[in-house]
Amino acid sequence: MQKPLTHGRVGDKGGSGAAGADECVAKKARQTSDVDHSLTDDLARWLALTNLRPAVVPAPLIDLVDAVAAARPEELSRNDRVPETAAERQAAVLILVATDRDGGPDVLLQQRAPNLRDHAGEVAFPGGARESGDAGPAATAIREAAEETGLDPAAVEPLIVLPRLHIPPSRFDVTGVLAHWRTPSPVSAIDPAETNRVMRIPFTALADPGNRIMLSTRFGWYGPAFLLDGAVVWGYTGEILAALLRVGGWERPWTASATVDLDEAWRRARRPAPWPERQLGPG
Repeated sequence: MQKPLTHGRVGDKGGSGAAGADECVAKKARQTSDVDHSLTDDLARWLALTNLRPAVVPAPLIDLVDAVAAARPEELSRNDRVPETAAERQAAVLILVATDRDGGPDVLLQQRAPNLRDHAGEVAFPGGARESGDAGPAATAIREAAEETGLDPAAVEPLIVLPRLHIPPSRFDVTGVLAHWRTPSPVSAIDPAETNRVMRIPFTALADPGNRIMLSTRFGWYGPAFLLDGAVVWGYTGEILAALLRVGGWERPWTASATVDLDEAWRRARRPAPWPERQLGPG
């Protein structure tokens, strides 16, 4: 397990932007450390370890990290809110961005197995539930991602922790950990009973207006979603990806047509994709 990074500087851009980002991150760290004192010491320690900034942020991701540090939680998700108190059920997901390919960064996603009782076929960031002894959300996210995809934890550089959001259907609080994949290596679905496939999705594909919709579900969820590589990316994952495109400066102008329901979204997603397999295939 890779030890989380602590007490570094956000990437130096030669101006005051990094200092402003530091102040925003510190404020969020104070907010997320205000936890219910009735929680176990182990959980309280886990919740407090959110100020995980490296000494250097890779140049292609400096603007993104600064923007995430300055973003309010409601700018990242309109459906999932910052909880007033910490839930007993805590999870962390790894928002792993690679910059080694031509054409810009890509993000690692996985699709759940089609026969699961819960979340069958859904696309999500790798990650999972906190385990006792995990040294903060970054450690949880990296451990779970390694177990699910086979990635090398030593190649992952945590950059910043997103605000903790509560997901009502699962009753989990979820913390996203934005990280840089320094040296990508082949990844795959380690347990086919749990994961159908693992994909590296380019930000250019996410930003393509032809791949974007506004989705509504019978559960009352409404928000941005993506039709990618035969799948629908929505929920927490869809909202966070849409926010990263927007605050990171990758978003292209697009106009949402009439709201699409989930069944129709899946029908559209399963149409033949126009993108090269190399671009949207497995890592």
